Amino acid sequence: MQWKLGAYQVGNAWRSQQDVFKLLVTHFRRYHLMEIQDVYKLIYQGVRGSSHILSSSPSDFEVNLRREFASVEANNSQPLWESIHPEGKIVRVNLAAYKYQSQKIERLSALCLWTAEISTSSEKDVEHISTAFNTFYKLCKSRKIPKFAPLEVEKYHKWVEENKYPVVHHSETYRTEYDPHYRLVHRDFLSVLF
Repeated sequence: MQWKLGAYQVGNAWRSQQDVFKLLVTHFRRYHLMEIQDVYKLIYQGVRGSSHILSSSPSDFEVNLRREFASVEANNSQPLWESIHPEGKIVRVNLAAYKYQSQKIERLSALCLWTAEISTSSEKDVEHISTAFNTFYKLCKSRKIPKFAPLEVEKYHKWVEENKYPVVHHSETYRTEYDPHYRLVHRDFLSVLF
């Protein structure tokens, strides 16, 4: 449960069925072929941000980003950024849309690394991911999200728990249909990026 007291928010946004529902429906509208794995990835990234990129060197990260950026075609039909957190704290910046608007890859790279620095993993992350996935399960069970069978969501959650909440790729369907190329940025940095 989350409460808003003026400008302050108390509680865990991932517990709020209303907030998680809004977030997921926004993504389902654009990516209607999302699978459970893609929902988990969205939740994982929304909780952990881009902290996992710190496992490689900043120069390796930048080389990979430049390579991927060079390979995508500029496209203004994609949204420039999409929220992946119920409170909008973390966003995915779509590389094709960013390339259409700007060629400043150095700025994007720096902001991704800054985001990783402030997204450092904590012990609470697993709890938040589990809470978020439980909220997703409840939405499916109550048929507010009829797209997924509750038993399949439960089965995937069990697999995630057994594998200690791993980083996953998008599903094959998602990759084929949507060709995702994005980087995670903290929403507060968007004004610096654009």
